[in-house]
Amino acid sequence: RTSGPGGPLESMVGKTVAELVDLSNRTRWVEVEGGRVSDLRARASALTGIPAPLLRLACGARDLSDAAPLDVAQLAALPVRLLLRLEGGKGGFGAMLRSSGKQGVKTTDFDACRDLNGRRLRHVNAEARLREWEAGAAERERKKQELAASRKAPGPPPIERFDDDAYDDMLEAARE
Repeated sequence: RTSGPGGPLESMVGKTVAELVDLSNRTRWVEVEGGRVSDLRARASALTGIPAPLLRLACGARDLSDAAPLDVAQLAALPVRLLLRLEGGKGGFGAMLRSSGKQGVKTTDFDACRDLNGRRLRHVNAEARLREWEAGAAERERKKQELAASRKAPGPPPIERFDDDAYDDMLEAARE
């Protein structure tokens, strides 16, 4: 990148200069006195008023590490974007997505997704199945009783008993 006469680059010839794109997409040409990324981060912090630990510097698609020296050729070719560090989880999800994308596997399990109310579809589907199960309780009870009735073994017919007082008296008399 070059600028016309009297432009920002002309006054900084022979110095380490970086094109810095800040959070509001304004481009600034920043002179870096040290040759390290940490010096550029400190300079960006002084310009924006944002504490240096909260700033993240990216050049192209790569984050710049504090310990790394500034690559003058890379600074000449690409602007350094000033970004905020975001609190995140433990990570690994992006790597999982990248690896699953390479395998070309399409998922059919959407239970981990959420509905518009923020509830997991797994839980919504489980509640629907529970309501269906409760609705079929009377039918299940009827089938259970039918099965129990059909399982009763017919067995030998019951012994017929009769209570005839005259016969009982006759048997008593015969025994005596």
